[in-house]
Amino acid sequence: MEIDEKGLKTSSLSMLLDELEKKFKSKFGSDFYIKPEGIIDNITSSIASISTDLEEQISELAKQFDPETASGSWQNALYERIGVSRLSAQKTTFVRLVHGSPNLQCEAGSITIRSLTDKNEYINTTSFMTDEQGDASVDFECVLEGAISVSADDVFEIVTAPDGVSSTSSAEDMQLVIGRAKETDDEFRVRFRNSKALNAKATRNANEANLSKYVDNIAYLKILDKKTDENFDVGTLKIIAHHNTTDNIFARAIFDSVADGIELLGDTEVALVDDAGQPVYIKFKNAELVNISIKADVKVRKGYYPSTVFAKAKNNVLDYIKERVFGIESVVYATEFIIPILETDGVEAVQNIKVKSAEGEYLDSVAMSVEEVPTFAVDRIALNEYS
Repeated sequence: MEIDEKGLKTSSLSMLLDELEKKFKSKFGSDFYIKPEGIIDNITSSIASISTDLEEQISELAKQFDPETASGSWQNALYERIGVSRLSAQKTTFVRLVHGSPNLQCEAGSITIRSLTDKNEYINTTSFMTDEQGDASVDFECVLEGAISVSADDVFEIVTAPDGVSSTSSAEDMQLVIGRAKETDDEFRVRFRNSKALNAKATRNANEANLSKYVDNIAYLKILDKKTDENFDVGTLKIIAHHNTTDNIFARAIFDSVADGIELLGDTEVALVDDAGQPVYIKFKNAELVNISIKADVKVRKGYYPSTVFAKAKNNVLDYIKERVFGIESVVYATEFIIPILETDGVEAVQNIKVKSAEGEYLDSVAMSVEEVPTFAVDRIALNEYS
């Protein structure tokens, strides 16, 4: 085993056997050698094999004590020493109206509803009582973990419910919080690198590290100040985010991160109470969601049904968008979507592909402002057949 400024390097079995033979020669004479399949050879090979196993264990320990190579539970323990914990998996939650008999008492977990869009099921997480009209706002949670999307327009059917519950409908304030998968080792490592100053307030790295857990991707977070924009006054800060939690929770995270005396800018204001019981008003900017439409002319191969091919192509586009991540101030190029369409079984060619924002016209690209995030949906992807 070699240890130098570059780290640790384990020995191979042949290297260890060569070293042992050299030591034996120094003791028994230069004409000594390890005879293949001899008794000394077998003993020596066993010793060398044990040594390589030991070196591998030492190498694995060294790896787990290095922040850049640690993984799993070792990574958890190492990073937690500076106050950075792995983000656990979360389930998608939202509020939905439940209708039924007046003054009906229902227990937590007594109602299961199923989305007709993706067939995912959700269970009420709290007990509740309907009002005199038979209505109640109820918290629901997906039975599965991960980033499962829900829209206010989604239709749900009741799978199980107590007698007296008749239907469910959209709530005016959906309070949607999209779930997420458990943070991977690589994602955890990236966040760790940005967290060197996690406990130091008023630094951009600290603020980004503290707030990154409240966005699905760092591309959904933008922090502006005098250093990033000359138009800002010294001592002012504007946080723009497409966050995955409630405004209150995100505001509390800002309050815990940003140093006192910094003037926060934005059109979303949340009233909090500090440790002394005094009101504190936290401002930030919720990124504006810009609906993006995509259209293209597609040539379908002979023997394929266009409707089936188009449905698969649209899903491929949405999968690409999910992996690509279009964040704040991103530019959406129409040509990016040619590949996922062409990769669809049954597609022969693609032409005249364009994109547009809600109020715009179809163009080769659409650029977001520093306060905008593009959003996509299957019903805004139009594919037309040509021969």
